[in-house]
Amino acid sequence: MKALVGMSKAELQAIAEEFGEPAYRGGQIARWIYEKGARNLDDMTDLPKAFREKLAGGYTVAALSAVTFSQAPDGTTKFLYRAADGREIESVWIPYPDRVTACISSQVGCAMACRFCATGQLGFERNLTPGEIVDQILAMQAQMGRRISNVVYMGMGEPLLNLDAVLTSVHLLNKSVGIAMRQITISTVGIVPKIKELASHKLQLTLALSLHAPNDALRDDLVPINSKFTLRELYEAVKEYDEVTGRRVTLEYIMLNGVNDRLNHAQQLIAWSRGLHVHINLIPYHPTGSAYAATPVNEMQAFRKALEKAGFPTAIRAERGLEIEAACGQLKRQLAARQSAAG
Repeated sequence: MKALVGMSKAELQAIAEEFGEPAYRGGQIARWIYEKGARNLDDMTDLPKAFREKLAGGYTVAALSAVTFSQAPDGTTKFLYRAADGREIESVWIPYPDRVTACISSQVGCAMACRFCATGQLGFERNLTPGEIVDQILAMQAQMGRRISNVVYMGMGEPLLNLDAVLTSVHLLNKSVGIAMRQITISTVGIVPKIKELASHKLQLTLALSLHAPNDALRDDLVPINSKFTLRELYEAVKEYDEVTGRRVTLEYIMLNGVNDRLNHAQQLIAWSRGLHVHINLIPYHPTGSAYAATPVNEMQAFRKALEKAGFPTAIRAERGLEIEAACGQLKRQLAARQSAAG
């Protein structure tokens, strides 16, 4: 069975014509999936019953099925979804009074092996399809009964190593689901050729670079891909991205007590960032089973003040979903334990 979610209007029109239906039937399917949130063919009441029955012989609507979810007191909710091949991914719903942000996955697992990240400790299984990426948004909206306004590709996986599928999903979310391009963020640990490729598309989305260290020796340890794409190469890629797209890049910097959070690290970060149009997010460390510890709040504040004094807009990211292991770097910890027990 093949999922209809992830297909463009043109692709759905072609399917309708294959079944002997007029092309506009494909447009109806697209509206049901992306605008009305239909999760099965029977919901599509303006399609002829005979057509729906024929479609059901080879197609499903959804690409994912819900397994379980857990909710924190602040409403942050972590969802576990299963794909058709049995592999599982996690997504996070983060509600605010004026908006809802969704943190979605682009791969099953991750090959980047960042030392402080739970997903990175488990290795890579496969890329997600465009439909599996988009369906995280549609499934959460269907269950929670509220539209998602902001999307961040910061869940499981390195989005730029699945760039074709990610870009297809971005265009579907923008054009079919109706999420503004400027409200979409793609995160990367720094795959230099792919940053340049993304820049060439000139999209008005936000690029977030998971920097986490201000010198090569430290970054080689925390973010192993740095041994392939150094900070100098990253600097040039970020500068090119800004020049090509006109979009400010967000620098993500996780704070690890005694590791990358001293004031001399702040000065190194300032030196590296000179000449770049960036916003810096300082991220509290959340437990992932590693040996690292969180930087005390007062020291994070001092680090931020040093960056701001140097002229860089800086924020400390609010902690959301910590109670349910849905915070930054925590995805798939409980899932791994569940899979191990089942095995």
